Amino acid sequence: MAVLVGIVLALIVAAAVLLVASVAAGPRDVDESPWQAFRRGWAARHETESEAAAAASAEPVDLSLTEFLSATAERGEGYLQVDELADTLSRARDRVPGLRRG
Repeated sequence: MAVLVGIVLALIVAAAVLLVASVAAGPRDVDESPWQAFRRGWAARHETESEAAAAASAEPVDLSLTEFLSATAERGEGYLQVDELADTLSRARDRVPGLRRG
């Protein structure tokens, strides 16, 4: 019985989320209901296939991995600082009781 209640509750929450998302999704006619907006969006989902086909038919760029990485490399200080990471791990290891150092 509890499983059935959970399923029903999940379906009600999912319907509420769909309703809120359809209202907040974007512009819609003043007299258009959320159900009509949903049906219009559902019917328009196939329109992006032509955009995907155009992107798939684009000519690929011949670029080596080295060239790509050097062109997209971030200059300056990195996000991960090895010294800070080593200090943090050392402090964490010191806090663990009964850890055998090896």
